[in-house]
Amino acid sequence: LGTVIGSQVDPEWSSALRLGALTLILTRAGLAMDLNALLRLRFVVLRLAMLPCLCEAATAALLATWLLDFPPLWAAMLGFVVAAISPAVVVPSLLTLQDQGYGVEAGIPTMVVAAAPLDDVLSIAGFGVCLGISFAESSWLNYARAPLELLLGLSTGMIGAGLLVVLSPSSEEDGAKELRLLLLLSAALSIAFGLREVGFSGAAALAVLVLGAGCARGWGPVAKPVSASVADLWTRLAQPLLFSLVGASVVVTGLETETLAAGLLIIVLGGLVRAAAVMLALSGRGMKHQEKLFTAIAWTPKATVQAALGGLALDEAREDAEQLLGRRLLAVAVLCILVTAPPGATLIALMGPRLLQKVDKPEVEDTGKLDTGPENPDEVVPEETLPGELEKS
Repeated sequence: LGTVIGSQVDPEWSSALRLGALTLILTRAGLAMDLNALLRLRFVVLRLAMLPCLCEAATAALLATWLLDFPPLWAAMLGFVVAAISPAVVVPSLLTLQDQGYGVEAGIPTMVVAAAPLDDVLSIAGFGVCLGISFAESSWLNYARAPLELLLGLSTGMIGAGLLVVLSPSSEEDGAKELRLLLLLSAALSIAFGLREVGFSGAAALAVLVLGAGCARGWGPVAKPVSASVADLWTRLAQPLLFSLVGASVVVTGLETETLAAGLLIIVLGGLVRAAAVMLALSGRGMKHQEKLFTAIAWTPKATVQAALGGLALDEAREDAEQLLGRRLLAVAVLCILVTAPPGATLIALMGPRLLQKVDKPEVEDTGKLDTGPENPDEVVPEETLPGELEKS
């Protein structure tokens, strides 16, 4: 199919559709971000979001330099692509366990769900910075790109969220949910494509995430139907379109066996380093060993970001050597999806009930319950239990 159908897809259209899908998943992650939980567990969440991601990215970059002969910037791009987890796989799995009562007392579902978007922001921003430096001319802008990406992304997202909160209709109006959804998606796509057009792809991802989080905070409870609509749009349209485009863009017959073997080794060793970093990030919280082990398992699945970022470097490549590196990077990204996403989701579902403590719902107490008499109406009430006046009568 990649040879017959994938080659017929226009590269510009494929690139635009992949960016649109990435914008949608980032909008969904921003809407689902629990800012209160983020503030309450901010130090643990920040450690969990940053330490495993950076350790795995550094490990993958070093191995890519050694095994695939990648230049430093290309190796860093591959490292950030491999290190990003998939909120589309992790968040629903953790919410299911939370609804069943597993890990609630230790706060594991809240912690992982709050840290998942931050992990993606760090990976996407790092990838965008490396991508911009690799394909930009040497200037002072390259050295100031990282802080500029962060400042531009935060400021653009907050300004856009403020405007949408002010311009959005009240909850009582008819069609308010549809109008909010239209405004949010229009703003997110405009920011993503606009910032990418001026060369700030990392800022675009961060701005869209901040836009979604700001709208969720400003709109309050009325943001939940909008979030549900975005999730439904992602599941029904964007997700299958994104994965099919990425799969079709890979020419399987042109992949080298050495590339697949090296990619598998990078993914496995990087995952082991990531698991050790998760254990280190959670140290000092009094968590049990099985809870730390489950968090490491939950921090494994990769899918959405790899599918969206895997082909961006190939889109920018112009020379033959750059196109070869881009195809290898895309192949490793697709391999990362195949190796981690299905097994990771399965392990979360299977190991959650075994490793996490379940909190049972408290039983209903009888205090304050009205006395409606004996359950069996034919039951004879002893004479000494009757009130005095009734006994006299």
